[in-house]
Amino acid sequence: MFRYIHLERKILNRLRGELNLYWMPCLLVRFPECRPRDTFIFDCVLRTYINNPYLGILLLKKAPKNTKMVDEPPIEAQKISIEKCSGINIINELNEIGNEIYRGEYTRLYELIDKLTEYEDIEVKMRLFFRMKRYVIPAEKVRDIGKKIAIESIKSALKTLCIKSIEESYRVPTVVAEPTYILFYTDQTYTLSGFVIGKKIIESNSHAKIISKLKEKYGASFLM
Repeated sequence: MFRYIHLERKILNRLRGELNLYWMPCLLVRFPECRPRDTFIFDCVLRTYINNPYLGILLLKKAPKNTKMVDEPPIEAQKISIEKCSGINIINELNEIGNEIYRGEYTRLYELIDKLTEYEDIEVKMRLFFRMKRYVIPAEKVRDIGKKIAIESIKSALKTLCIKSIEESYRVPTVVAEPTYILFYTDQTYTLSGFVIGKKIIESNSHAKIISKLKEKYGASFLM
């Protein structure tokens, strides 16, 4: 049975503009062997539409301390339904990611980045000796830089989750996962989004960007 992450109603007053609110299924995950005091939020919804194990770790969020659970929704909001949300998926995906990164295989990571990112030339202006110089970084160069950043981000996340190399492979430590609903918000143009937990707002514009792309593919009924 899914429970709900508690939130303070008054915190919603800090959100400006016309917003869509959803109770979004997620997994609250702990790694008691190495980070017993930390809880992480893993996506359960978007990865059902994008079959790539790297999506979950790129959307990973750390939950605030003293996150509380309740049996009933603290506020009324549309509930998103999915078929399953399991900690087994987390273990399998993290094992796949860890082993690919260890072997230097970045194909699926690159595929995800290219699917979610649009690259453009970047113009840089610099004033040198009273003259303005203009430089253009080609989109292809921007793409290469983005991929290097993504690799380092994944490695950092694996380290944070205590996924280490053992006998030429990576292994995930013990995982305790609880399916739950978290309040998710997004604006009407899908440029801003995030989560509300307790007295805190956790921005996650990556969710808005991905949802925008999925709505282009699946239509206005996506998330409805």
